[in-house]
Amino acid sequence: MKGELAVWLWRVDALEQLPTDVPEPYALEISRDWRGAARAWKELGCPYERALVLGWYGTELEQREALAILDQLGAAPAAQALRRQMRVRGVRAVPRGSRTSTRGNPHGLTRREAQVLVLLSEGLRNATIAGRLFVSTKTVDHHVSAILTKLGVPSRAEAVAMARNSQHKAT
Repeated sequence: MKGELAVWLWRVDALEQLPTDVPEPYALEISRDWRGAARAWKELGCPYERALVLGWYGTELEQREALAILDQLGAAPAAQALRRQMRVRGVRAVPRGSRTSTRGNPHGLTRREAQVLVLLSEGLRNATIAGRLFVSTKTVDHHVSAILTKLGVPSRAEAVAMARNSQHKAT
């Protein structure tokens, strides 16, 4: 707790005296080595703390990484605060984060991706799916790619098999 208190006082420029005997990540941050602190948090398996450091001090790229970590952890208040901070700093196209329906999907699929997966399970090709959903074939290609990535599978057939297994387990 001593380290956490010290680092928050440091962040708001209210630390009167440098503390001794605080854990390494806090000491690194207070000594102005925030990248070292982020690495230390990563090595310790503390993604939330790592994201806070990246978000507080990092470049736009590192802040986007922090947002992804916070969103993955479900740390919505911290993610929203970082989004506000990024907008104040003039960052354009700040990711808005996933919708409630996406967070509710066991595989993190969007509503549209879930629809595409259902149509894939019917054995339809991308062009046919595009016609049914009134979108371009290229859009369906992107959805299929996102589905494969989110499910961590290399093929449409494996994605469909995984979806079917998930449905059987749910019932």
